[in-house]
Amino acid sequence: MKIQIRNLNSTSTPTLFHQYSMIDSIRDFNLTIEPGKIYGLVGSMGSGGWLLSYFLAGKEELLSECLDMSHSIVTLDDDPVNNEVLKRISCYVGEGVAEFPYRSFKTYPGPLTWKLKKVRSVADQIAEGIKRSGNPLTLGQIAGMFELTGLDKPKRYQGKIHRPLAFNSGERWRASLAIGYAFQKQLYCVPWIEPHGLFYILGQLGRKLLGILRDSGASVIIPVSDEKYIAGLADEIVYLKPCDFMKDDLADENAIKLTE
Repeated sequence: MKIQIRNLNSTSTPTLFHQYSMIDSIRDFNLTIEPGKIYGLVGSMGSGGWLLSYFLAGKEELLSECLDMSHSIVTLDDDPVNNEVLKRISCYVGEGVAEFPYRSFKTYPGPLTWKLKKVRSVADQIAEGIKRSGNPLTLGQIAGMFELTGLDKPKRYQGKIHRPLAFNSGERWRASLAIGYAFQKQLYCVPWIEPHGLFYILGQLGRKLLGILRDSGASVIIPVSDEKYIAGLADEIVYLKPCDFMKDDLADENAIKLTE
């Protein structure tokens, strides 16, 4: 699977967990994403790294509006793609897969509430991914690979793996990777998670799990502010240019410093 991005121009507000968001902008961006590679997108906040992840996960509706089949922004193995195609091949790290959109809850729902609202646990999603994709691994094997906890709890819903993704706390990151792996997704899109999420994604365990994805032939894109965060991990580093409004903010900031 080769994804080619040509002349991507967009400004939008990507979100994560329905809680965090920021204005992000990318201009005249070109990149070819090869299978089995980890890409580090290095740039300051707002320079397009998060927007690209959001875009390639099929979560930016603007793509379906501006897609021209004769002059495509994104192609997959040279064929034009739209949001639905991107959703089928991608996993949005932290939120999981489009087949089971991330749902956030203010209170911990009981089993009856789950049934009424058709809420799926992490284990349910992994099992469904195995079924749909024909993945040869079992729920237990995938849970072990991604070090998910609670599969052996005597009562259902006691362990984290038996809860919805929203109630997996810090384990939610690797649970979302496991769900994508069960569905055999080919592209993993990491959001902008500095500074709080970097420990979970780029720590020793996170690097091990990202290696599993790469070995399976999947591609991973990770936006960061400094290449030191992905040293020894990324197969290719792409440097992003600050967008115009970020340049203006920096110029204003420098002007203020000069007058102090």
